[in-house]
Amino acid sequence: MTREYYLRSLISDNGSLKDFAKTIGMPYSTLLSILKNVGGAACDNVFKICQGLGISADSLSLLERIPTDSIILEVTPAEQQHIKKYRKLSPAGKEEVDHYLDFRLSAETPRVEKDAEISSS
Repeated sequence: MTREYYLRSLISDNGSLKDFAKTIGMPYSTLLSILKNVGGAACDNVFKICQGLGISADSLSLLERIPTDSIILEVTPAEQQHIKKYRKLSPAGKEEVDHYLDFRLSAETPRVEKDAEISSS
């Protein structure tokens, strides 16, 4: 996945390119130009885009080095905190958390499937 494609997809997930450009205080034409070649953009503009998306410029720079068959997850700040806490747990603690997640998911799955059946009727 290219940096340009990644940024464009993140921006599009949150609305239009024009609205995003306005939100970060950048001319729409500048944003379009950057989304064609991030590497050729001024650092300040790339920082504005990253800040507007809530991602780090460092993570963007690593993107070109990630194999294309890798899965990239967007993680919220709350999810990041959960991951940090999880990593501090002992193996037994991690196993307990994993079991609890499986339990919660199995308890919620029938409800989700039932809701889908009701809405499709």
